[in-house]
Amino acid sequence: MKVSSLLVIAFFFNASFATAYPVSLGENIVTDSISLKAKKLKQYYLLSGSTIYQKKFFAEFPNTFKQLNELYGDDINTGGVAILYEEAVNHIEELFNNLNSINDTLYYRKIVRIAKGGHWDADAINYFQHGLRNRVESKPGLTVYLLQSMNEKEVESFWYFYFDG
Repeated sequence: MKVSSLLVIAFFFNASFATAYPVSLGENIVTDSISLKAKKLKQYYLLSGSTIYQKKFFAEFPNTFKQLNELYGDDINTGGVAILYEEAVNHIEELFNNLNSINDTLYYRKIVRIAKGGHWDADAINYFQHGLRNRVESKPGLTVYLLQSMNEKEVESFWYFYFDG
């Protein structure tokens, strides 16, 4: 009985603390995770002559359009640039778009997932989109196969990004 009472108290304390400070804690966690991801990507890029680090770079590379933009994009409205903005050409155009050490299905799943919800921009997003187009043209069957498991809205979103710009 004592252990379960303590768990209930801990749960309520945690829930009330989280609701009292949701924004500041959430922003710090997101900022910290983006910073950590950026550090890892920089490190793995420098060591990318090795297949092991190419795979680590791929694993750490963003999984969503939002993450891609947070790490490599810019914001014309505010004049701000993302933490890896200056590394975008090397990281995306030079390495990510040319990774051949990654299983095709894994690679295509990642690029399709990133493209969903995306929109063209003249910065790193353009570099990613260029690589995406090359890959889709290279293996259209694999792309279509992966898109078949998505709902109509997701498929439309993918093709919107593919043709945007």
